[in-house]
Amino acid sequence: MRRGIRINKRMSNLQTLPGDFDSPLMRRATTHVSVVVGCYNAAQHLEKRVRQLVAFLDNIGRDYEVLIVEDGSADDSLPILRRLESDVPAITVLSNPRNMGKGYSIRNGILNSRGRYIIFTDIDMAYSMGNVLAVLERLEAGESLVVGNRRLPESVYVVNNRLVKYVYRRHRGGTAFNRLVRLIFGLATRDTQSGLKGFTRGAAARIFQRLYTDGFLFDIEIFIRARTLAIPVTEVPVQLTYEDDVTTVQQFRQLFTVIPGLIHIKMLQLRGAYGATGPRTSHDPRNVAASENATASAGLPPKP
Repeated sequence: MRRGIRINKRMSNLQTLPGDFDSPLMRRATTHVSVVVGCYNAAQHLEKRVRQLVAFLDNIGRDYEVLIVEDGSADDSLPILRRLESDVPAITVLSNPRNMGKGYSIRNGILNSRGRYIIFTDIDMAYSMGNVLAVLERLEAGESLVVGNRRLPESVYVVNNRLVKYVYRRHRGGTAFNRLVRLIFGLATRDTQSGLKGFTRGAAARIFQRLYTDGFLFDIEIFIRARTLAIPVTEVPVQLTYEDDVTTVQQFRQLFTVIPGLIHIKMLQLRGAYGATGPRTSHDPRNVAASENATASAGLPPKP
């Protein structure tokens, strides 16, 4: 029997998990761990990678769910995901109304999740499954926010030979970008854009109720909000495997939006949007909606 089926049978026993945070944006936890993945134009290797993730989760001894947020792909990603959803009970597919961005997609998945612990990762599964388990174990040990850090000396890259130069340039560029982010926002985290992050449900509920950026810079908001809430960040080394550049690097093709995006987030920070009294996201966990209206009504600049 698949673990996804057992989830439903045990829901009544999980309704009052300790450590739940009663947030108007999130339901009560009904399973142990939720894995959230955003998907955009990833049809080429999609089924293989999703089945690898499910096979791994089937063998870690925890009840789980996988939420895949399809972000208006122009390829066959959505039909593939719908077929996987009908075949694997643990999978839930959410579909954005159009291409909304990574931040929107991850927020959609997290607000719809039902796990006591919530982890998001990239659809290319570049981070090893062992890294996913390591993040979960740190959360179970009492950490609130756990982040894979590609800059740690212990982190390992496994790279296809034709991508060595590209990955090196990307690593150098990412390091420079994180220095800029730390300077502008006063953050200590050295890998804000890591595609592997885990939260206790309480931390996720508190952090994600006041995030506003729909693009790939939304990660910066996570750390601004965590600092405001005094939620400590635990960084762990990771192993990444780069087989191709089809999915992993798509967000970095949006680099022309970086400067306006950073200015936007800084303005939000200066206006107190990430504090206890800032405007809440208008996103409904049952069907995440864009927050432009809430932002505009608060007198804040439109989101990038």
